[in-house]
Parts: sequence; C-alpha cells; structure tokens
Amino acid sequence: MRNKILLIITLFLSTVAYSQVTFEEDQKPALKDRIYFGGSFAATFGSYTSVYISPIVGYMITPGLSGGIGITYQYYKDNRYSVSYSSNSYGGRLFLRQNINIIKLPLFVYGEYESLNMEGPNYDPNTQEIYYARDWYPRVLLGGGLFQPMGKRGGFYIAVLYDVIHTGNSTTNPSPYGSAWVYRIGFSF
Repeated sequence: MRNKILLIITLFLSTVAYSQVTFEEDQKPALKDRIYFGGSFAATFGSYTSVYISPIVGYMITPGLSGGIGITYQYYKDNRYSVSYSSNSYGGRLFLRQNINIIKLPLFVYGEYESLNMEGPNYDPNTQEIYYARDWYPRVLLGGGLFQPMGKRGGFYIAVLYDVIHTGNSTTNPSPYGSAWVYRIGFSF
C-alpha cells in the first residue's frame, strides 16, 4: 500500500527547483546575473522503481520573461508482474516562462517542448503483434502557475501543465506521462 501511495504522489507531483534572478526594468545586469540553474528530481522505490532527473539552465530575457534548456533522464523498473520490465528514457527540453501579476498574485504562464527517446509499443500488421522499439516522442506542455517568492533568489511554486499532443498509450505516439495533465510543485534556492 505504501508503494502505491508513493507511486501516485510521484506520478502527479514532480519536485522541480528553479533558481531565478529577478531584476528591475531600468537595471542592466551582467550576463552572469541573468543565467540561472535548477532542475527536477523525483524517485520511487519498491516493486515499481522510478528515478527521474532533469537539470535546466535558464536565461532572464527581460524582468518577467525567461527561457532555457534542460536534459531529462528517467529509469524505471516494474517487478509487480510475473515478467519484470525495465527501461531508460532520455531527452531534452526547451521552455519559456512569462511572469504576470493579476490582482497582485505572482502568476506565470509556461510553455515547454520536450522530446524523449523511450521504448514505445509498435504494431506489426503482418504478424498482428505489438512489440517495443526505441524512438523519439515529442511533448508540448502549456499551462501556468503561482510563484511565491521567499528571499532574494528563492521561492515556492505550483504549476499545472497540459500536454496538448497527449495520445495516451497509443502505438503511434506513446506518452511518458499517465495523463495529459502534468502537475509540478517546486522550490527555488
């Protein structure tokens, strides 16, 4: 039961940390002050094991707009059935985040393109069998969230993203996510 709860929490909440420098409109900060680092990490252990690591590098384009790149790696192993299954996924992502203030709330809108190399199901019409083969699968995540600053560089945020090309576990474009909705909670430091 404990492993199932951890699995559900890991699937719905991925811990993401973004360090981001803020500056005023009239300031001209140096290049090193506009670059920030962060990333994601999540892990579940037990009969279903999953380890997810995704560091990023971002750049403050304007005081409210930032963009960046990241890499992603995920290992998973499932021992819950008679035949054990394990695999690795890896890839990269590009993102943009625009801070907006509505009714004095520190909100943001977010867009991300991600491409993952993973094993996905394929259908062979000659044998009428499904087999697994490694291929690249794109994801487009759009959404937004709330960022609560704490200190000069840190803060806490909640984001809700939607994978606009999510097709479930189809054989043409399988998804690494169990749902089109992706939820993230994170801290910056």
